[in-house]
Amino acid sequence: MAKLRVRARAVDMLGRQQIAGIPTAIHELFKNAHDAYAERAEVDYFRRTRVLVLRDDGYGMTRDDVENRWLTLGTESRIKANRPDSIENWTGPKNLPRRVIMGEKGIGRLAIAVIAPITLLLTRAVRLDGLHDLVVALVHWGLFEQPGLEIGMIDVPILEISSGNLPTRENVQELISRVRLNIRELQDELDETEFVRLNSELDKVKVIAPDKFDVTLRKLLKKDEAPLSLSGDGYGTHFILLPTAEELNDDIDGRKAKDPSNIDRFLLGFSNTMTGEAPVIRTEFRDHHLDEEPNELIGPANFFTPQEFNNSDHHISGVFDEYGQFNGTVRIYGESHPFVCNWPEGRGKTIACGPFSLEFSYVMGRPTETRLKLDDFKAVTDKLDRIGGLYIYRNGIRILPYGNTDYDFLEIEKRRTKSAADWFFSYRRMMGYIAISHEDNGKLHEKAGREGFRQNQAYREFRYALINLFERLALEFFRETAPQSDAYLEKRNELISQSILLKKQKKKADERRKEFKKLIDAFFKAYEASEFERRAEKIKTRVERKLERLLTLEDDGALALGVRELEADTGGRLRELEDDVTITKPRGLALTTRLEKDWASYQRVSNDVREKISTPLRKEINGLIRDATSSRITDAQRRETVMELLEKQKSEIVRDLSALRNDTYSAQEKLRTTLKEVVREEFGQFRETVEKLLIDFTRQSAQDPSSMEEARTTLEQELVRIRERETSLLEAIKRQMIEFAEGLRERETVDDRVGALEQRAQRLEEQLEFYSDFAQMGIAVGILQHEFEKTARNMRVAVKDLKPWADGTPDLKKVYVRLRNSFDHLDDYLKLLDPLGRRLNRTKIELSGDEIRLHLRRIFRRMLEENSIELVATDEFLLRKVKCISSSILAAFVNVVDNAIYWVINGAKGEKVIRLGVDNDGYLISNSGPGIEERLRERIFEFGESSKPGGRGMGLAISRDTLQREGFDLELLQAGANIEPVFRIKTTLSENGEES
Repeated sequence: MAKLRVRARAVDMLGRQQIAGIPTAIHELFKNAHDAYAERAEVDYFRRTRVLVLRDDGYGMTRDDVENRWLTLGTESRIKANRPDSIENWTGPKNLPRRVIMGEKGIGRLAIAVIAPITLLLTRAVRLDGLHDLVVALVHWGLFEQPGLEIGMIDVPILEISSGNLPTRENVQELISRVRLNIRELQDELDETEFVRLNSELDKVKVIAPDKFDVTLRKLLKKDEAPLSLSGDGYGTHFILLPTAEELNDDIDGRKAKDPSNIDRFLLGFSNTMTGEAPVIRTEFRDHHLDEEPNELIGPANFFTPQEFNNSDHHISGVFDEYGQFNGTVRIYGESHPFVCNWPEGRGKTIACGPFSLEFSYVMGRPTETRLKLDDFKAVTDKLDRIGGLYIYRNGIRILPYGNTDYDFLEIEKRRTKSAADWFFSYRRMMGYIAISHEDNGKLHEKAGREGFRQNQAYREFRYALINLFERLALEFFRETAPQSDAYLEKRNELISQSILLKKQKKKADERRKEFKKLIDAFFKAYEASEFERRAEKIKTRVERKLERLLTLEDDGALALGVRELEADTGGRLRELEDDVTITKPRGLALTTRLEKDWASYQRVSNDVREKISTPLRKEINGLIRDATSSRITDAQRRETVMELLEKQKSEIVRDLSALRNDTYSAQEKLRTTLKEVVREEFGQFRETVEKLLIDFTRQSAQDPSSMEEARTTLEQELVRIRERETSLLEAIKRQMIEFAEGLRERETVDDRVGALEQRAQRLEEQLEFYSDFAQMGIAVGILQHEFEKTARNMRVAVKDLKPWADGTPDLKKVYVRLRNSFDHLDDYLKLLDPLGRRLNRTKIELSGDEIRLHLRRIFRRMLEENSIELVATDEFLLRKVKCISSSILAAFVNVVDNAIYWVINGAKGEKVIRLGVDNDGYLISNSGPGIEERLRERIFEFGESSKPGGRGMGLAISRDTLQREGFDLELLQAGANIEPVFRIKTTLSENGEES
């Protein structure tokens, strides 16, 4: 009698054909951990060695389980496990709530072969009778790929290890030897190339030592977290898989920055964490790069958090009953509405799929239409773009591929593409889940390849009921003409109006700030060009020449008249000069931080101009005129002249203010007219709307008297809504008018109020932006330092190892020299971090100017030479010594000189030189680059302030702060656009030049 025989390749084909890829395979192994009542399942992937370790804390397997279940295909042990009368009620040593078993076909373990050709299985069972011995097995899946081999020809060696010990490298070597022997026995059945490959893959297992792995993985433990270890009293199942398939790196890294990787798509949200309840099982995936902290890929924060889920714009939740009718709540912008949705196609019959629940949140696509804060909106939108969708969970465990952005099984995007106005929802703007259970939805069967549900009648009705709900939601709540769209449209339009108002206000304020900045820039341009001094000198010279001509007049009356005209003309010119010096800050205008600093600089410099130029000039001119004419013009005549000038000035002021007063009256009249028109229009529209409603009611009640009560209720509700809307508007206008009047009495304008709010908002925005940038810089600097030191260390070793070969190989010697020079250049920059790395050593040392110069030359030697810049130090500088914490002084010198090099390269017109000197108060650093404007004297030390393209504005700010904490200081001693900049590192010195 013939018998059915099974080739070994059947195992490989079953595994590969039912599993789409590595992420799906890991998903299957997570489900196996769930079925073993594990609370944690974690993956650690070591890229360099291509080893993947998957561990769980489930109840593990005995040797009998491994031989008769795990190594047996299509086992029936779990077929009846989900039945209520199942005797398999033990839920592990922690007595966890009973779970629905996810794997019933008995072939899910074959997923392992997709990940890597070799599996080292370690499992330790815990049962009612206590802990069992550790079982270790080595499976070479490559043997199952070979044609012509029967399953029975392939051996899987097994070891048992007692006393809570872990296998050593020697134990693993014993298993390798037994597999190698099996391969040798099958050599005649194998292709020569395959024979070599199988042995080569087996060689990679030699380095595996599970006991050492355990030590390494324990270091990754979080605080108060128990180790996933099989040693001691530990139990569970561990898989060590190697060498992993090459596509795993691509599955992790993805192809595009904004697109999710395959690991994200298939492993995020394995358990439902959106509800805020503790997940049935917690899963993690850590990606280990060489000598780096592992990257956690699927932690809880990577998926949708309960806060994100609950704080969205819209939220829909409810239950589909056995007839396909949805009964739930629709929350629109925080306002809840009960909603019942019938499914007409069900025709009152029970649906084959059974009852289930749905809950999802929705975020509007435009920032102008969302109630979320801008930063929250951006964060959740970025996440939605990557992993947004509707997930399906059976008893708390995700069903693949539902939730993936490219698996829109309800055709939500297809309908939206046809008509966005009618079909509101977008698949990528939602986060949510459909909850089904084995008990209620047993007819929803998964395909073997984890490609969704089989399209039987149960699935079709399940899908149609959901599609019907999304269509009814759009038509009932979110379309312009929808019956219950009021809440959505009013709040959305309110948000849009607020956004438009804010944009208008910002545009107006930006224009005012722009004009204000032009005035300040013009002032400083004139100041740096010594324009005020030239004009003052010109006025004085003109007065002197005029006086000379007037004094030649013999008639005293003619002289007095000429002097009066001269004083009037000179007074006008002086006022013009003072007007150009004077800038008035617009009332209620919120200034940016930079503009605020410019305004502070202007106030300081303009006062200086008045004190040193305009005020002394006025006194000097008055003295010149008085001294020159005192013998010929009496005090009475001079008093009369002054009175005339003051009267003329008063008349000009009165004329200007009168014009403004008349403009104010005109604006007030315009306001009254506009107010009357708006109120009249609103009242007219109200009357017209009410009349139309009454006409409709009259017609409807006459045509259908039986519906009169319903029509009356609808009319009354509409009248109340209109009244509330109109009352709200008119009350707001009235309140605004009253507040406006009260503000005028207090001499307070709307600009003052708006400006105060805008100023606060401006500061908060700038603060947020600054802290965000600062945090990114901090992270980047930390990574840079870590990477820099590690890379340099590795390069030092590599260069050192290369030298003996280079010494004996002339061609290689040239390459070695170039490599060595390049590394020395890199190492120079690494030395910049040396003082930072010694911050724990706070001992003060005596530092000489010569040591400072050598430090600067060591760091900047190449830059100075390549750009022909001289670094010149005076003898006094070289001999000066200071007792200090060296890192503080050296870092300050490095920052100042680094800036100086940049500006000398990009702005020096003659010699290129940086000078180091001293004075009685400290060290001086000057350069031949462009000068620094007076208004920037203090601003350059502000954090985030930089004139360099792409500069971060950190160096000088940090240097000054560090020096001040050490009792020193950093200041700009010499400022001016056309003056060579001089910085001083101020130290506390005694008379003999040594620090006291």
